[in-house]
Amino acid sequence: MATFTLLITESPQAGLAFARAALAGGHQLASVFFYGEAVRIANGLVPQVGDEPHLGEAWREFATQNGLELAVCVAAAERRGILDTEQAAEHELAPSMAAPFRQAGLGELITASAQSDRTVQW
Repeated sequence: MATFTLLITESPQAGLAFARAALAGGHQLASVFFYGEAVRIANGLVPQVGDEPHLGEAWREFATQNGLELAVCVAAAERRGILDTEQAAEHELAPSMAAPFRQAGLGELITASAQSDRTVQW
């Protein structure tokens, strides 16, 4: 069985489907890292709208059920107004990052990729 690092840059829905299939197939996820526009998925202030799927909530539930952390590029998130408690206090704003999403630097992505059998980008 393989260990994967997932780099989610554009398609959080496809990345979630892959993550579910990987775990169901007996594989492991070393890291899930959101970068670029995909960091928007970590915004906990986005409400459920009508009957559309709420991808942020789906990722949160998946991570909680499987004991995973969801890393979000700190710089990409801050540029899009997605702030954890510490950053929000620095800017005198309300935090907007939903748990279990957490901020991380690109060095963490590199380390996880080096320790994985494969890195898959969505």
